[in-house]
Amino acid sequence: MLSANRRAQNVGYAASVIVALACLIPCAGAALAETRIALVIGNGAYATGRLKNPRSDATLMARTLAGAGFDVMTLLDADGDGMKRAIADFGKRLSAPDTVALFYYAGHGVQTGGDNYLIPLGPGIASANDVTRDAVPLGQVFQTMAQSEARLNIVLLDACRNNPFAASNAAAAQGLAPVVAPSGTIIGFATAPGEIARDGDGSNSPYTEALAANIPSAGLTLEEVFRAARRRVRELTANAQTPWEHSSLLSEFFFHPKTAEPESSARRSGDEMPASARLAELDAWEKVRSSTEPEAFRAYIGRFPDGDFAEVAAFRLSKLENGKALQAWSFVVTGATEPEVPAAAAAVIYERAVTLDAQAATVEAQGSALKLYEDAAKAGFPPAMFALARAYDRGRGVAKDLTLAARWYERAAEKGHTGAMSALGTMREFGDGTTANLADALRLYRLAADAGDAAAMTSLGYLYAEGKGVVRNAKEARRLYQQAADKGNVRAMYNFALMELRGAGGPVKLANGAKLLKSAADKGHALALHQLALLYDEGRGVARNPGLAAENLLNAMKAARNENRKLEMTAGSWSFATRREVQRLLVKKGLYNGVVHGFFNRATRQALAAAAAG
Repeated sequence: MLSANRRAQNVGYAASVIVALACLIPCAGAALAETRIALVIGNGAYATGRLKNPRSDATLMARTLAGAGFDVMTLLDADGDGMKRAIADFGKRLSAPDTVALFYYAGHGVQTGGDNYLIPLGPGIASANDVTRDAVPLGQVFQTMAQSEARLNIVLLDACRNNPFAASNAAAAQGLAPVVAPSGTIIGFATAPGEIARDGDGSNSPYTEALAANIPSAGLTLEEVFRAARRRVRELTANAQTPWEHSSLLSEFFFHPKTAEPESSARRSGDEMPASARLAELDAWEKVRSSTEPEAFRAYIGRFPDGDFAEVAAFRLSKLENGKALQAWSFVVTGATEPEVPAAAAAVIYERAVTLDAQAATVEAQGSALKLYEDAAKAGFPPAMFALARAYDRGRGVAKDLTLAARWYERAAEKGHTGAMSALGTMREFGDGTTANLADALRLYRLAADAGDAAAMTSLGYLYAEGKGVVRNAKEARRLYQQAADKGNVRAMYNFALMELRGAGGPVKLANGAKLLKSAADKGHALALHQLALLYDEGRGVARNPGLAAENLLNAMKAARNENRKLEMTAGSWSFATRREVQRLLVKKGLYNGVVHGFFNRATRQALAAAAAG
């Protein structure tokens, strides 16, 4: 055990440090922008006590950490000077307070005189003097990280807990000296202090193999990664080795947070405007439709940029601001000799159709609106062509017919209607109602996006994010999502939020990701509500709040049903605190009268189904 003075020094060095220790030789012989930086060192080619696993262990860990968003510096078979330079360079990069720093070492590690040392390559170490002169003090790593502004420091040491030099070094004790976790820290060991960890028979040590297997798991906290690794090590060693931790963590860190997949298609997102929103838009339109003030129409368009009356508002705004511009546009649309009259007539018919459609409470009323859309479309009014296509696309007032939908989208797109370009692009992307043609989908998305269409920006951003039909470019995807989100596109808000949370195409920005999710959730987006519930459950990007997590979760399930989505409530994905709050809300709604215990029994699941049907 360490002396009191030496223990105090180690505690000072190890502020916010996590240490994981394991054996590499046969012992019988993480709500702001977040930057992740790791230094990985693997030493195995020793002149004495050569190790076979450190290079492969370090390589595996470097790959695993890179997959978790770390910028990884890797050093293999390094001498003492090389290790010290790398540690110093590592420390210089840890200058931002939002940084998560991780140091991983695989190789020989010993203790002498109560201090821990990492053994570099070079001349053989046969005595305590050799260790203190030539080896790298573990305290140097701790001190370098503690002096940085990183918000969380993680040290993973996959080093043998016996001393390969002990036969000629009477001052050396078996294994490495323990380190006590100060506040906000978890210290993990491959086995209990004073015990011997195993190297394993494969190409990796049991502990590194177990950590690398669990770090990629989405939604596991740091403690859960350690627990899962402990179970795996016991399995690999037939219960002969049990990893051990000492924890004082005050907050959670996720290598891979719980996040959903981005939304691929506007047509698959159930983006039909709710009836209440359509009526609210109609009410706002009735207040400005007879105005002769351009500002009234600008304000309306600003409030309802994607609304059904937005294009009529733009038409009237153009007429008020610039009659000549309107005439030129009308001529292109209709090809008429007296352009303004037929275009204006078509616009009036279209307005009547939208009004009737918004108020339609029966299939017959929807059919009457469809007839007016068709009249205006045949008169050459692009918004009417688009509305008619959308009616066939969604089966509103008419039998669903994707072939006719694609045909009318195409006619509107040929007239320059950006919404139709975007919708047709989606049909070409997935082969719905038309021949699949990803190249043409890209062309249409780009044309519409360049013209300012937010839906097209979002669809194009998704293709760049996934590398579908284009070279994967997360940075460009993030830019397009941000532009579309700024225009109020809900799908873009959701997809952009996921990139902010994951750090795809830029730094992790938890707070902004949460803000975007809140904006999309306020608009009733089911996936955003669900993801926001996860953030409140975990306390990631927002203050942990099981009550808000439960509220958003129930709202997500109801919204998913309205959007014809399948969104299941998997109990294992949520904390007991959130599950209890869900049950309390179900009690409040009169849907559940059982015990509030956090276990989702049959009665709870039935109540959840009733709440979703709500």
